[in-house]
Amino acid sequence: MLFSAFTLWGAALLTALPATIRAQQTGTPEHRSDLVQAVVSSPALQAAARRSTAARERVGAAGRLADVEVEGMGSRTVGPLDERATKWEVNVRQPLPRRGERDADRARAQAGVTLAEAAYAALAGELAAESAIARAEADAAEARARLYENQIGRLQAVLGSVEARLAAGGGRIADRLLVQSRVAAMQLVIEEERKTAADALAEARARLGLRPEAPLPGFAAPSPEEIRTEEAATVRLAAARTAEADALGQVARTAANPLMSVGVRLERERRALGPEHTAGLAFTTELPFRGRHYARAEIRAAAAERAAATSDAEAARYRISSALTRVERAERLAATSRRLSEETVARLDAEYDALVRAAGVGTGGVPGDSTVLQTVGILERVTEASLQVIRADTAVRIARAELWRHVPASQFPAGQFSPP
Repeated sequence: MLFSAFTLWGAALLTALPATIRAQQTGTPEHRSDLVQAVVSSPALQAAARRSTAARERVGAAGRLADVEVEGMGSRTVGPLDERATKWEVNVRQPLPRRGERDADRARAQAGVTLAEAAYAALAGELAAESAIARAEADAAEARARLYENQIGRLQAVLGSVEARLAAGGGRIADRLLVQSRVAAMQLVIEEERKTAADALAEARARLGLRPEAPLPGFAAPSPEEIRTEEAATVRLAAARTAEADALGQVARTAANPLMSVGVRLERERRALGPEHTAGLAFTTELPFRGRHYARAEIRAAAAERAAATSDAEAARYRISSALTRVERAERLAATSRRLSEETVARLDAEYDALVRAAGVGTGGVPGDSTVLQTVGILERVTEASLQVIRADTAVRIARAELWRHVPASQFPAGQFSPP
């Protein structure tokens, strides 16, 4: 009865082992909530949230007027014929901003807020995508390890039948060595897969700022229906850079305007013939000959920055479209892989049955000496068929995890888990 269940085992292996990969391609709501909380609580995103807070605070300091300047002076004058005079003077000046400078400064500060918030959302999407990809790769490695463990179990059964024949005076030592070598190779592969899974999870924990022993959130990914191109974090980041470039251009244009100030001058002078009082109005301005030349260069630079940001936005839209089509292709490939793998296992079942009949072995018998190698080959081909399904389903998971980079910024509320 050792090999009579091969057909049932092949079908079960194909469906059961990749089930953990295939099930919940977008993750459960609990896994998604845990992943979002882990992302927004990570040190890197906390730093981005604080940079957003700093940018918002700078808005209140933008577009300010210069402080009033007060100058006081006292002097004692000794003139010809020993004429003596005492003079007190007070000057009050108010520097005036360049025309349009305050509005430009406020626009630049507000652009800084938009850019910081967009950078926060982009970083959150990046962390979520990398964490989900790491979890998908770790789950795939664990599934492959379980698949190889299952194959070792079947090879151990083959080895037991070979050793039984050797004990009965039949069989070949070469068959036992062959199976033992395959078992040893599978054990090494299992260790490598376990290491791959552990390394992927460790890297994800490092990015999220979790302790080595802390549990990592389960796999979760957005669905393609959640992606709205114009609200995507990458597009918003490019739009924020465009707004920043516009604000810098506005600042550059105001730099060409002269800087002026107005003031009031009060003077009192006490002379021998009597006191003398003076009141005056002062006005100063720059001659922006050099400033206008520099401003034109800054305006050209801002225009180039705006063109670059516009190109970044177009590139982000193309990346989003490519990511969505990648999910579609991966899902089609996974469906095809599962269908073809099931057909392959069915053919291998038939091949095994034909092999047993050709060897003259009944349903409850043991393969003969000439069938050991073929049996091992069939087992390995069934395993390879299951590996193809695991690879295809993992590709779907990774493609979906990449969508975290393009989800709307509202998916990662900055204030929900961040300290004040």
